[in-house]
Amino acid sequence: MTLADELRQRARATWAAGDWDRVATLVTPVGALVVDRARIEPGQDLLDVGTGTGGNVAIPAALLGARVVGLDVTPELLEGARRRAAEAGVEIEWVEGDAQDLPFEDARFDRVISTFGAMFAADHARTAAELVRVCRPGGLIAMTTWSNSGFAGELFKLTGRYLPPPPEGVQPPPLWGVDEHVEEVFGAAGATPRIERLTVDFVFASVQDGVDHYTEHFGPFVMARGALEPQGRWDDFVGDFEGLLRQFNASGDDGAAISSEYLLITVER
Repeated sequence: MTLADELRQRARATWAAGDWDRVATLVTPVGALVVDRARIEPGQDLLDVGTGTGGNVAIPAALLGARVVGLDVTPELLEGARRRAAEAGVEIEWVEGDAQDLPFEDARFDRVISTFGAMFAADHARTAAELVRVCRPGGLIAMTTWSNSGFAGELFKLTGRYLPPPPEGVQPPPLWGVDEHVEEVFGAAGATPRIERLTVDFVFASVQDGVDHYTEHFGPFVMARGALEPQGRWDDFVGDFEGLLRQFNASGDDGAAISSEYLLITVER
């Protein structure tokens, strides 16, 4: 088995764990913003890379009249996407595939979108080049990535303290939260990205509700539990995560609103 195959299997297991529909609702506002910024019109060909179960970009874009292809490395999530699309009454082509090896011809799409999906591919320059390759001249690429600072950045650091580092040759996702890195990888593909820093609030009934949401539904946490609990380190990890939620809780009452910074990266072709 090649390293690429091993990484795809690992990614599939991670994102299939938990309950992605429950997790995806946290970034629904980001999906709505990206759909708006992408200026989607009827008849456009649109690719949603890392679509998950399709609810944040693929289905809303189809409802606007775009011809949508939703791609994800995790076929279990695509099963949910098919169900959700049928409930919404839209036709979407669902494809199992890898963001750094897109199974489409050059210049296939008017819009190429990825919300917190393509950033988890191992080779960042190759991923950026693939997004550029399949986008038509005159089209638009819109990608969101978690910032290397703020809540998401600290969460990456927290998991890094408890879990083994990625295999050699795998670029860590937090690099996508650094402006210079984004400019470098898209620049190597002959594209100039525009970068905005925005925030989204993860709203929970309480900090404890936030802890429960992540530990019960978020695939990477479900997988981390399987690794850390036998070592007697799971409770420490959860305690540190609760501290992180409290640190970034912007709510002034008994609830929890965790403000998380992200990058909106757009490339005009």
